[in-house]
Amino acid sequence: MPNSKKVGVSDIAKHAGVSIGTVSNYLNYPERVSATLKTRISRAIADLGYVPKHSGGQIPASNTTPVIGFVMTDIEHSLFTSIFEGVQEVCEDHGMQVVGLNALSDKQRQSDMVRLLIGMNVTGILLSTVEDSPEDVAAARAAGIPIILIDHTNPRDADPVCSVMSDNVSAGQMAAEELIRTGCTRLAFLAHSFDYESVQDRQLGVQKAVMLAGRNGGDARISSGVIDSGGLYVEDGYESGLAIATMPEGERPDGIVTVDTPLGVGVINALLAQGVRIPEDISVIACEEAQVKPLGSLPLTSVAANATDIGRKAMTQMLDHMDDADAHVHVTALIKPTLIRRTSTRR
Repeated sequence: MPNSKKVGVSDIAKHAGVSIGTVSNYLNYPERVSATLKTRISRAIADLGYVPKHSGGQIPASNTTPVIGFVMTDIEHSLFTSIFEGVQEVCEDHGMQVVGLNALSDKQRQSDMVRLLIGMNVTGILLSTVEDSPEDVAAARAAGIPIILIDHTNPRDADPVCSVMSDNVSAGQMAAEELIRTGCTRLAFLAHSFDYESVQDRQLGVQKAVMLAGRNGGDARISSGVIDSGGLYVEDGYESGLAIATMPEGERPDGIVTVDTPLGVGVINALLAQGVRIPEDISVIACEEAQVKPLGSLPLTSVAANATDIGRKAMTQMLDHMDDADAHVHVTALIKPTLIRRTSTRR
Protein backbone atom coordinates (compact mmCIF):
# COMPACT_ATOMS: atom_id res chain seq x y z
CA MET A 1 0.00 0.00 0.00
CA PRO A 2 1.45 3.42 -0.92
CA ASN A 3 3.03 5.29 1.96
CA SER A 4 1.45 8.62 2.99
CA LYS A 5 4.86 9.89 4.11
CA LYS A 6 6.98 11.70 1.53
CA VAL A 7 9.06 9.12 -0.26
CA GLY A 8 12.38 10.06 -1.83
CA VAL A 9 15.05 8.48 -3.99
CA SER A 10 17.05 7.36 -0.93
CA ASP A 11 13.98 5.50 0.41
CA ILE A 12 13.61 3.68 -2.93
CA ALA A 13 17.31 2.80 -2.92
CA LYS A 14 17.16 1.40 0.62
CA HIS A 15 13.99 -0.59 -0.08
CA ALA A 16 15.44 -2.07 -3.28
CA GLY A 17 18.88 -2.69 -1.80
CA VAL A 18 20.68 -0.58 -4.41
CA SER A 19 22.56 2.72 -4.48
CA ILE A 20 20.92 6.12 -4.99
CA GLY A 21 22.92 6.41 -8.22
CA THR A 22 21.31 3.23 -9.55
CA VAL A 23 17.83 4.57 -8.78
CA SER A 24 18.80 7.85 -10.47
CA ASN A 25 19.90 5.94 -13.58
CA TYR A 26 16.65 3.96 -13.52
CA LEU A 27 14.65 7.20 -13.55
CA ASN A 28 16.82 9.15 -15.99
CA TYR A 29 18.96 6.69 -17.96
CA PRO A 30 17.16 3.31 -17.80
CA GLU A 31 19.41 1.82 -20.47
CA ARG A 32 22.24 1.83 -17.90
CA VAL A 33 20.36 -0.45 -15.47
CA SER A 34 20.17 -4.25 -15.73
CA ALA A 35 16.82 -5.98 -16.10
CA THR A 36 17.18 -7.57 -12.65
CA LEU A 37 17.76 -4.23 -10.92
CA LYS A 38 14.98 -2.60 -12.91
CA THR A 39 12.57 -5.19 -11.52
CA ARG A 40 13.74 -4.60 -7.92
CA ILE A 41 13.51 -0.82 -8.26
CA SER A 42 10.09 -0.86 -9.93
CA ARG A 43 8.78 -3.08 -7.14
CA ALA A 44 10.18 -0.70 -4.53
CA ILE A 45 8.53 2.25 -6.27
CA ALA A 46 5.20 0.41 -6.32
CA ASP A 47 5.54 -0.67 -2.68
CA LEU A 48 6.33 2.82 -1.41
CA GLY A 49 4.09 4.77 -3.76
CA TYR A 50 6.90 6.98 -5.08
CA VAL A 51 5.95 9.66 -7.60
CA PRO A 52 8.96 11.27 -9.35
CA LYS A 53 9.04 15.06 -9.27
CA HIS A 54 10.42 17.45 -11.81
CA SER A 55 11.40 21.07 -11.56
CA GLY A 56 7.79 22.24 -12.01
CA GLY A 57 8.96 25.77 -12.75
CA GLN A 58 10.92 26.14 -9.50
CA ILE A 59 14.23 26.06 -11.36
CA PRO A 60 14.72 28.42 -14.32
CA ALA A 61 14.50 26.65 -17.67
CA SER A 62 17.91 26.05 -19.20
CA ASN A 63 19.70 23.79 -21.62
CA THR A 64 22.16 23.05 -18.81
CA THR A 65 21.28 20.98 -15.76
CA PRO A 66 21.55 23.18 -12.61
CA VAL A 67 24.43 22.04 -10.41
CA ILE A 68 24.74 22.38 -6.63
CA GLY A 69 28.20 22.19 -5.08
CA PHE A 70 28.60 20.56 -1.67
CA VAL A 71 31.90 21.15 0.15
CA MET A 72 32.14 18.45 2.84
CA THR A 73 34.33 18.75 5.92
CA ASP A 74 35.64 15.19 5.52
CA ILE A 75 34.17 12.58 3.21
CA GLU A 76 35.53 9.76 5.41
CA HIS A 77 32.91 10.70 8.01
CA SER A 78 29.65 8.94 7.19
CA LEU A 79 27.68 11.92 8.53
CA PHE A 80 28.59 13.88 5.42
CA THR A 81 27.99 11.06 2.96
CA SER A 82 24.52 10.63 4.49
CA ILE A 83 23.90 14.37 4.21
CA PHE A 84 25.01 14.10 0.58
CA GLU A 85 22.37 11.41 0.00
CA GLY A 86 19.64 13.74 1.27
CA VAL A 87 20.90 16.58 -0.91
CA GLN A 88 21.11 14.30 -3.94
CA GLU A 89 17.59 13.01 -3.38
CA VAL A 90 16.07 16.50 -3.50
CA CYS A 91 18.26 17.49 -6.43
CA GLU A 92 17.13 14.43 -8.40
CA ASP A 93 13.51 15.24 -7.61
CA HIS A 94 13.97 18.71 -9.10
CA GLY A 95 16.02 17.96 -12.18
CA MET A 96 19.31 19.09 -10.64
CA GLN A 97 22.67 17.50 -9.92
CA VAL A 98 25.04 17.80 -6.95
CA VAL A 99 28.83 17.53 -6.93
CA GLY A 100 30.67 16.80 -3.70
CA LEU A 101 34.13 18.13 -2.78
CA ASN A 102 36.23 16.93 0.16
CA ALA A 103 37.88 19.65 2.28
CA LEU A 104 39.73 17.11 4.46
CA SER A 105 39.06 19.36 7.50
CA ASP A 106 41.48 21.92 6.00
CA LYS A 107 40.15 25.49 6.03
CA GLN A 108 42.40 26.70 3.19
CA ARG A 109 41.42 23.74 1.05
CA GLN A 110 37.79 24.50 1.87
CA SER A 111 38.18 28.12 0.75
CA ASP A 112 39.89 27.03 -2.47
CA MET A 113 36.99 24.69 -3.22
CA VAL A 114 34.39 27.36 -2.58
CA ARG A 115 36.19 29.59 -5.07
CA LEU A 116 36.42 26.71 -7.53
CA LEU A 117 32.64 26.32 -7.37
CA ILE A 118 32.19 30.06 -7.79
CA GLY A 119 34.39 29.88 -10.89
CA MET A 120 32.19 27.06 -12.20
CA ASN A 121 29.17 29.34 -11.71
CA VAL A 122 27.21 26.66 -9.88
CA THR A 123 23.57 27.29 -9.03
CA GLY A 124 24.16 27.09 -5.27
CA ILE A 125 26.73 26.06 -2.66
CA LEU A 126 26.29 23.96 0.46
CA LEU A 127 29.21 24.42 2.84
CA SER A 128 29.99 22.14 5.77
CA THR A 129 32.59 23.90 7.89
CA VAL A 130 34.07 23.24 11.33
CA GLU A 131 35.14 26.86 11.82
CA ASP A 132 33.60 30.26 11.22
CA SER A 133 34.10 31.01 7.51
CA PRO A 134 32.61 34.46 6.86
CA GLU A 135 35.04 35.09 3.99
CA ASP A 136 33.79 32.02 2.09
CA VAL A 137 30.18 33.07 2.63
CA ALA A 138 30.97 36.62 1.51
CA ALA A 139 32.71 35.36 -1.64
CA ALA A 140 29.67 33.33 -2.67
CA ARG A 141 27.28 36.16 -1.85
CA ALA A 142 29.40 38.63 -3.87
CA ALA A 143 29.17 36.27 -6.85
CA GLY A 144 25.40 36.15 -6.51
CA ILE A 145 25.40 32.44 -5.62
CA PRO A 146 23.15 31.25 -2.76
CA ILE A 147 25.13 29.54 0.00
CA ILE A 148 23.86 27.53 2.96
CA LEU A 149 25.93 26.33 5.89
CA ILE A 150 25.65 22.76 7.14
CA ASP A 151 26.59 21.65 10.66
CA HIS A 152 27.65 25.17 11.62
CA THR A 153 26.05 28.53 12.30
CA ASN A 154 27.19 31.79 10.77
CA PRO A 155 28.75 34.52 12.95
CA ARG A 156 26.25 37.22 13.89
CA ASP A 157 28.36 39.96 12.32
CA ALA A 158 28.75 38.10 9.00
CA ASP A 159 26.51 38.10 5.95
CA PRO A 160 23.17 36.46 6.85
CA VAL A 161 22.72 32.96 5.42
CA CYS A 162 20.72 29.86 6.27
CA SER A 163 22.29 27.07 8.27
CA VAL A 164 21.05 23.53 8.86
CA MET A 165 22.53 21.33 11.55
CA SER A 166 21.90 18.57 14.00
CA ASP A 167 20.72 19.80 17.39
CA ASN A 168 24.03 19.05 19.09
CA VAL A 169 22.97 20.43 22.47
CA SER A 170 20.09 17.96 22.47
CA ALA A 171 22.47 15.18 21.40
CA GLY A 172 24.73 15.77 24.40
CA GLN A 173 21.78 16.13 26.74
CA MET A 174 20.07 12.96 25.48
CA ALA A 175 23.29 10.97 25.85
CA ALA A 176 23.87 12.13 29.43
CA GLU A 177 20.23 11.67 30.39
CA GLU A 178 20.34 8.07 29.15
CA LEU A 179 23.35 7.36 31.37
CA ILE A 180 21.72 9.05 34.37
CA ARG A 181 18.43 7.23 33.78
CA THR A 182 20.22 3.88 33.86
CA GLY A 183 22.01 4.58 37.16
CA CYS A 184 25.29 6.27 36.25
CA THR A 185 26.36 9.02 38.65
CA ARG A 186 29.95 9.87 37.64
CA LEU A 187 29.85 11.04 34.04
CA ALA A 188 32.78 11.99 31.82
CA PHE A 189 32.64 13.83 28.49
CA LEU A 190 35.44 12.45 26.28
CA ALA A 191 36.31 14.84 23.46
CA HIS A 192 38.89 16.93 21.65
CA SER A 193 38.89 19.98 19.35
CA PHE A 194 36.94 22.03 21.88
CA ASP A 195 36.99 25.02 19.51
CA TYR A 196 34.60 23.15 17.16
CA GLU A 197 31.04 24.41 17.53
CA SER A 198 29.56 20.91 17.52
CA VAL A 199 31.91 19.80 20.32
CA GLN A 200 31.05 22.85 22.43
CA ASP A 201 27.32 22.27 21.94
CA ARG A 202 27.50 18.58 22.87
CA GLN A 203 29.47 19.41 26.00
CA LEU A 204 26.87 22.03 26.90
CA GLY A 205 24.15 19.40 26.50
CA VAL A 206 25.92 17.04 28.90
CA GLN A 207 26.31 19.81 31.46
CA LYS A 208 22.65 20.74 31.08
CA ALA A 209 21.51 17.16 31.76
CA VAL A 210 23.67 16.93 34.89
CA MET A 211 22.40 20.28 36.15
CA LEU A 212 18.76 19.34 35.60
CA ALA A 213 19.25 15.95 37.28
CA GLY A 214 20.44 17.65 40.47
CA ARG A 215 17.53 20.09 40.68
CA ASN A 216 14.34 19.75 42.69
CA GLY A 217 15.50 17.05 45.03
CA GLY A 218 17.35 15.08 42.38
CA ASP A 219 20.38 12.86 42.93
CA ALA A 220 23.10 15.09 44.38
CA ARG A 221 25.72 12.45 43.63
CA ILE A 222 25.52 13.03 39.89
CA SER A 223 28.59 14.81 38.58
CA SER A 224 30.42 15.26 35.29
CA GLY A 225 33.94 15.98 34.14
CA VAL A 226 35.79 16.45 30.89
CA ILE A 227 38.58 14.25 29.51
CA ASP A 228 40.64 15.53 26.59
CA SER A 229 41.21 12.57 24.28
CA GLY A 230 43.96 14.32 22.33
CA GLY A 231 42.21 13.52 19.05
CA LEU A 232 38.96 12.30 17.55
CA TYR A 233 39.95 8.91 16.18
CA VAL A 234 39.68 5.28 17.33
CA GLU A 235 43.32 5.29 18.43
CA ASP A 236 42.72 8.35 20.63
CA GLY A 237 39.74 6.65 22.23
CA TYR A 238 41.81 3.54 22.87
CA GLU A 239 44.58 5.49 24.63
CA SER A 240 41.98 7.33 26.70
CA GLY A 241 40.34 4.04 27.62
CA LEU A 242 43.64 2.63 28.86
CA ALA A 243 44.07 5.67 31.10
CA ILE A 244 40.50 5.47 32.40
CA ALA A 245 40.92 1.78 33.22
CA THR A 246 43.80 2.57 35.61
CA MET A 247 41.80 5.10 37.65
CA PRO A 248 40.77 4.10 41.18
CA GLU A 249 37.22 2.74 41.14
CA GLY A 250 35.92 5.55 43.34
CA GLU A 251 37.25 8.18 40.92
CA ARG A 252 36.70 6.38 37.63
CA PRO A 253 33.61 7.45 35.67
CA ASP A 254 30.81 4.92 35.48
CA GLY A 255 29.32 6.61 32.42
CA ILE A 256 31.22 8.03 29.43
CA VAL A 257 29.78 10.30 26.74
CA THR A 258 32.07 10.40 23.71
CA VAL A 259 31.79 13.32 21.32
CA ASP A 260 31.96 11.02 18.28
CA THR A 261 31.72 7.36 17.30
CA PRO A 262 35.44 6.61 16.73
CA LEU A 263 36.27 7.68 20.30
CA GLY A 264 33.46 5.47 21.60
CA VAL A 265 34.71 2.45 19.66
CA GLY A 266 38.27 3.02 20.85
CA VAL A 267 37.44 3.50 24.52
CA ILE A 268 35.22 0.38 24.57
CA ASN A 269 37.95 -1.78 23.03
CA ALA A 270 40.53 -0.51 25.53
CA LEU A 271 38.30 -0.99 28.57
CA LEU A 272 37.36 -4.52 27.54
CA ALA A 273 41.03 -5.34 26.97
CA GLN A 274 41.75 -4.23 30.54
CA GLY A 275 39.01 -6.40 32.02
CA VAL A 276 36.53 -3.57 32.63
CA ARG A 277 32.96 -4.80 32.19
CA ILE A 278 30.72 -2.83 29.84
CA PRO A 279 28.10 -1.74 30.73
CA GLU A 280 28.19 -3.21 34.25
CA ASP A 281 31.24 -1.18 35.35
CA ILE A 282 31.17 1.61 32.77
CA SER A 283 28.49 2.55 30.26
CA VAL A 284 29.58 4.23 27.01
CA ILE A 285 27.44 6.29 24.64
CA ALA A 286 28.41 8.37 21.60
CA CYS A 287 26.92 11.72 20.56
CA GLU A 288 26.72 10.60 16.94
CA GLU A 289 26.13 7.60 14.72
CA ALA A 290 28.86 6.91 12.18
CA GLN A 291 30.23 3.95 10.28
CA VAL A 292 33.57 3.05 11.81
CA LYS A 293 35.99 0.21 11.07
CA PRO A 294 37.01 -1.68 13.09
CA LEU A 295 33.70 -1.71 14.91
CA GLY A 296 34.96 -3.62 17.92
CA SER A 297 33.32 -6.45 19.78
CA LEU A 298 30.48 -4.57 21.50
CA PRO A 299 27.76 -2.50 19.78
CA LEU A 300 27.86 1.19 20.77
CA THR A 301 24.78 3.07 21.97
CA SER A 302 24.56 6.40 20.16
CA VAL A 303 22.54 9.55 19.65
CA ALA A 304 22.21 9.66 15.88
CA ALA A 305 21.89 12.80 13.81
CA ASN A 306 19.23 12.32 11.14
CA ALA A 307 21.81 13.20 8.52
CA THR A 308 19.72 12.49 5.44
CA ASP A 309 17.08 14.89 6.80
CA ILE A 310 19.79 17.53 7.24
CA GLY A 311 20.63 17.21 3.54
CA ARG A 312 16.96 17.33 2.55
CA LYS A 313 16.32 20.40 4.68
CA ALA A 314 19.39 22.21 3.33
CA MET A 315 18.26 21.67 -0.25
CA THR A 316 14.70 22.70 0.59
CA GLN A 317 16.09 25.95 1.96
CA MET A 318 18.21 26.32 -1.18
CA LEU A 319 15.19 25.86 -3.44
CA ASP A 320 13.24 28.44 -1.45
CA HIS A 321 16.10 30.92 -1.83
CA MET A 322 16.37 30.24 -5.56
CA ASP A 323 12.61 30.58 -6.05
CA ASP A 324 12.45 34.09 -4.56
CA ALA A 325 15.66 35.50 -3.09
CA ASP A 326 13.99 38.74 -2.02
CA ALA A 327 11.26 37.02 0.01
CA HIS A 328 13.54 34.31 1.41
CA VAL A 329 14.13 34.48 5.17
CA HIS A 330 17.48 33.22 6.48
CA VAL A 331 17.01 30.81 9.39
CA THR A 332 18.97 28.26 11.40
CA ALA A 333 17.20 24.89 11.28
CA LEU A 334 17.96 22.30 13.96
CA ILE A 335 17.29 18.64 13.15
CA LYS A 336 16.50 16.58 16.25
CA PRO A 337 18.70 13.50 16.83
CA THR A 338 17.49 9.98 17.72
CA LEU A 339 18.65 7.71 20.55
CA ILE A 340 19.74 4.25 19.39
CA ARG A 341 20.15 1.86 22.33
CA ARG A 342 22.69 -0.95 22.06
CA THR A 343 24.63 -3.07 24.53
CA SER A 344 27.25 -0.51 25.63
CA THR A 345 24.75 1.02 28.05
CA ARG A 346 22.61 -0.47 30.80
CA ARG A 347 18.95 -1.22 30.23
